[in-house]
Amino acid sequence: MLRLPKDEIEDIRKAVFLHDIGKVGINENILLKNSKLTTGEFEAMKKHPQLSTDIIRPLHFLRGTVPLILYHHERWDGKGYPYRLKGKEIPIGARIIAIVDAYRSLTSNRPYRKAYPKGAAINILKKESGTKFDPQVTGAFLKILSR
Repeated sequence: MLRLPKDEIEDIRKAVFLHDIGKVGINENILLKNSKLTTGEFEAMKKHPQLSTDIIRPLHFLRGTVPLILYHHERWDGKGYPYRLKGKEIPIGARIIAIVDAYRSLTSNRPYRKAYPKGAAINILKKESGTKFDPQVTGAFLKILSR
């Protein structure tokens, strides 16, 4: 499928566990809000990738995870954050984390909505392939889900 080197896979594995650690610096009222975030609240939430990397950067054994965590909310079409990277400017590990995180989010209950069924979540990922998500990564992820 994607045929990544073992060390890169290991960095992705570590980053998946740590990518949202910066949410400890986000106000709990924002994290647990059961309705749409205001513009200001969303701007505060968008700081969590930088907060996450600030926390892990001093840990040298995690240095390969820093760009994956920092860029996991970038979008294939360049409309993401924090730097509006586009396409292959985004490290592949960050592109993988983005789709895995989106699927996990879609299929989990949230304070503001019930979990989507697996089929509905898959349809959302397919629809956002090529805009929000890397089409190649989306295809590989969907193949894994179908097993």
